[in-house]
Amino acid sequence: MLSLTIHGVRGSSPATGKNFSKYGGNTTCFEIETEENQIFIDAGTGFSSAKIDEGLKNVYLIFTHLHHDHLQGLLFNPQLFVRNQEIIVTSALMNGANLKQYVSEYFSPPFFPPNVFSYANCLNFVDFEHFIVLSGQNPSVDFIRLQHPGGATGYSFTSGSKKIVIALDNEFELEQERHLLSFCKNADILIWDGMYTNEEIKHKRGWGHSTIEQAIYFAEKSGVKKTVICHHSPTRSDADIDAMQANISGKNVEFGVEGTKLKL
Repeated sequence: MLSLTIHGVRGSSPATGKNFSKYGGNTTCFEIETEENQIFIDAGTGFSSAKIDEGLKNVYLIFTHLHHDHLQGLLFNPQLFVRNQEIIVTSALMNGANLKQYVSEYFSPPFFPPNVFSYANCLNFVDFEHFIVLSGQNPSVDFIRLQHPGGATGYSFTSGSKKIVIALDNEFELEQERHLLSFCKNADILIWDGMYTNEEIKHKRGWGHSTIEQAIYFAEKSGVKKTVICHHSPTRSDADIDAMQANISGKNVEFGVEGTKLKL
């Protein structure tokens, strides 16, 4: 069994109000689940309401990078402050010691109330190689370097014949196409960064994001069974996304909806 749950679909900042209720307004957080393991990818505001398994599964949190929209929800999940079992925290972008240092600094004065982070005793920061050993290869996890200011990583999760790829916060360039195609080979689901349109990105070069049109192009090129566009712009309303979805031919490209669970 391999499943993907979307807990947060927005990029940069949360979006609130009735115009953002259909697709969701929380920032990035995904959940990969197998029979033995529960793996969260990023802890944007979507992480605050995610249900953490209590004792039946091993729980992991993997960061793609540490920009605030991928980190800001971490300490707003109340389960962290009452949990006894550890949660392994890691990233392929840096070692465990640096990850702990940066996250601790983010949730410290003058940016955050004092001493709050120290109460989340269940968080255990480790090197990515150690996480691979602990997770027991179910799912098998691999990573790829992405084009994003300060760096970011994409991840693939494979269990049996099923495969999920998360490749957010990437400024897609033709130079990386071959490598990315190889990484996404045989994927059932690809999460794609659709922060911009081709028109919008003209003024956002170097900001580290891809376009909706590039998602369609890559879906056709790669043969991925389903491409799910996420990291929606915080200004893109439900009506805007509905109109874009209506203009996409075929059924293998869609826009991510908060709360969706896809089972493979």
